[in-house]
Amino acid sequence: MTIDRAISRESLGESAYRYLFQSFLDNQFVPGTRLRMDELAEQMDISRTPVREALQRLEREGVIEPHGRRGYVVREISTDELDHRYQVREALEGFAAREVARAGGSAVRELRAAYERLLERPQVSAEQVFTANRDVHHAIVEALGNPLLTAASDREWNRALTSDIWARMLEHEDVVGDFDRAHRGIIEAIESGDEARAHREVIAHIRDGRRLHRI
Repeated sequence: MTIDRAISRESLGESAYRYLFQSFLDNQFVPGTRLRMDELAEQMDISRTPVREALQRLEREGVIEPHGRRGYVVREISTDELDHRYQVREALEGFAAREVARAGGSAVRELRAAYERLLERPQVSAEQVFTANRDVHHAIVEALGNPLLTAASDREWNRALTSDIWARMLEHEDVVGDFDRAHRGIIEAIESGDEARAHREVIAHIRDGRRLHRI
């Protein structure tokens, strides 16, 4: 895969990030894989600068870590770290769901609209499965109107790029139906205005997600 060098350097950095993003979700880069800047630049047919920018972004997100000169390695995730990540999600998303349920009004209407749009999106690749799941949780947190909380939530989600659960979800014939069944109860609980119920639904869903991992 090469990247069109006619676009801006900023866009090249974003394109390099997306190339790597897709590679993680396609299981081309699994934990322990070494990523060499020069080799990646050659594969994408671009200079090292945008590749460096993309790799540094992934490092900040906790997906990779430096390894040798101009290189990185995909981070190995321990059981304890995975548990900690899910605990962070419980804290962030549980709080957001409770507060959005309390707020009601336009926040809830915008969340419902975002959810209905997500149901129309195809989920025929690991990337589409991942982004749909990430985006519904993003919508819940974003509805609270706190950009710092939203950014923190997004960082936690992007750290899940190296998980194989997104590809395994494709083994089910009704992927979109499964997505709806997994999330509709959360949306309806938030719409009900019952803060405790909204919090409970999100926590249960997140803990179900933790059990999908093999570690």
